[in-house]
This record gives sequence, structure tokens and C-alpha cells, in this order.
Amino acid sequence: MSGGSENLAAQYDFFEAQVVRTERLGPTMLRITFGGGQLARFASGGRDQSFSLFLPHPGQAAPVLPVEEGEGWFAAWRALPEDVRAVMRSYT
Repeated sequence: MSGGSENLAAQYDFFEAQVVRTERLGPTMLRITFGGGQLARFASGGRDQSFSLFLPHPGQAAPVLPVEEGEGWFAAWRALPEDVRAVMRSYT
């Protein structure tokens, strides 16, 4: 099998990043710039890009993410207890 779901699954990956700069653009808008070594693997495929930002719950040192990668990551994330799994926010 070529193309299809193999290429689709390769699009999903997790990257650790840190906030390196913030800039207030208006009363309700903030530009956040992320950095980190793992972002070197991040690739933009062109238009219609989206990403999900995972945040830890208060008291967690880091967001709790699923071990599952590829297309199954979302189901694995949903299977984690709601009060434990990372808070997810999606952006385009």
C-alpha cells in the first residue's frame, strides 16, 4: 500500500516547546513565540495547517500525553482520565 494512511500518520508528531517570547497585540490578543530543539523536526506542509497545544493541569510539571502516535493519538488521549490528560487547545 503506498500513500494513503501511511503518509497521513506521518503528519502527526509531538514536540516539546517552551515559551520564548510574548507580545501583547491588543486588549484580548497575545502573540506567543515558541522555541526548543525538538521544533527542528517540525515541518509545515503548506496551507491549512493546524496544531494542538497541550497544557498541563495545575500541579503537573508537564502535560500528560498518550504513548500512541500516528492516527491513533486522539483516541489514546481521550482514553486517559479527564483530570489527568493534558488540556488540549487546537489552532489553525
